[in-house]
Amino acid sequence: MLLTYRRLLPLGGGSNFRDLGGYPTESGLAIRRGDVFRSGAMSGLTPTDETYLNQFGFKAVVDLRSREEIALFPNNWAQRCGIEIFRHDYSIEEIVEATNGFRKLDTRDRDYLALYRWLLEFAAPQFKIFFKLLLQGTTPVVINCSAGQDRTGIACALFLTALGVPEDWVVEDYLLSTDFRSPKNEIRGVDLADAAKDNAFATLMLGHHQGRELSRPNPLLTSDGKPLIKFVLEKLRTDYGGIESYLSKVLKVNGREVSLLRQCYLD
Repeated sequence: MLLTYRRLLPLGGGSNFRDLGGYPTESGLAIRRGDVFRSGAMSGLTPTDETYLNQFGFKAVVDLRSREEIALFPNNWAQRCGIEIFRHDYSIEEIVEATNGFRKLDTRDRDYLALYRWLLEFAAPQFKIFFKLLLQGTTPVVINCSAGQDRTGIACALFLTALGVPEDWVVEDYLLSTDFRSPKNEIRGVDLADAAKDNAFATLMLGHHQGRELSRPNPLLTSDGKPLIKFVLEKLRTDYGGIESYLSKVLKVNGREVSLLRQCYLD
């Protein structure tokens, strides 16, 4: 009954909450459904949504957001239901500072290229947490950031690639965020103008949403139509020699553990 959804979960107050299961791998197997999920901010979940989600028996949430994002949009569902939230503490100012530095480059596309490549290193502590939980079998688990597309998109691309999902499917999963996000649900119940008085993330969001239609997320593409996640996949190959090398050198996940992940999450 629970797995009657196609990919996106039927949540009235959710945003981009979906199952990573079902994707085929090069070995002929597929990612098992009902174990690993991804999402945007979950502060807009309704009581009906929470009742539905509780049927899955979630064991953990990996929250990739900064302390300012979490303070503004807490995960009340996980807290109420006693689901453990795993995170690495940092400030949104660290991302803002880095992004401002990237803007000194020539074009918007280069900004994104630099940001996405930088996140592979900056968010490594969070990605380590995610893979550690997967190796421990702490599932079902949902990994999220505010929109569920950038930091979460990279984490999920690492997971899918490690399990042998072909690149075209990895990119497809990444691009689905444009279709499945609900920006209104991501900021539901918060007056950004008031919150911006003492919250740096609210200030950032206020500027981002100024004059924009909240129901229409920006496509995750460069000006010439290149998916942004391609920058990450290219860096994995050119700078690290592939996904397994990145996992080993940066996340300390060795080849034996990659094999274990495939045994645990493929059908």
